[in-house]
Amino acid sequence: MADMYDLNAIRESFFASQAKRTENPHGGQEQVYVDRSGRVRLGNGGESDAPLSKVPHSTFAARRGVPGGHSARLAEEFRVAETKMPQGTYYEDSPGAEGWVYEIVTEFRNTYVMCAHFDGTDYKVRLLEPELESLPDHDQHGFHLYYSGKICLSDRPGSGQPTLEEAYARSAAWALGVDFVRMGHPFPFNRNQ
Repeated sequence: MADMYDLNAIRESFFASQAKRTENPHGGQEQVYVDRSGRVRLGNGGESDAPLSKVPHSTFAARRGVPGGHSARLAEEFRVAETKMPQGTYYEDSPGAEGWVYEIVTEFRNTYVMCAHFDGTDYKVRLLEPELESLPDHDQHGFHLYYSGKICLSDRPGSGQPTLEEAYARSAAWALGVDFVRMGHPFPFNRNQ
């Protein structure tokens, strides 16, 4: 098995699942996870350092409900934020700006501040910092980032994820992928891009 932080092995895991049109690989050691610090890794590694969130392997895209009451959903969000998301994650409840604010520091030491919110259908993530959408060479498709700052987390309409945990995990993988784009490479976690 490849080193759990081998970026090429992580990329190949995404490609293999996308080729089979599935969100998750069949083998546990090919599953991509994110830990509470935002570190992307292959396989659970048997470590007990922190709870891990599975990253859905479906295609990131830029073209193109949680059941139960509000209080039950919010209680589940608090549980996920406390157990699966980075230390310092907090809930912003300003009118019009509700959501979970968190910071990801990638393997390349780049920091991304994001806000995940439930829009009534699914969880969307907005990039707060750095301001990538104003870069002169910003390409919505290549960055998987709309000019509004919303990150495209799926190829489904709306570009969200069904749970806060999946939105967080996908956004951490997105941040690592965008590091490669910022270095002049194609987004590494989409097959045929």
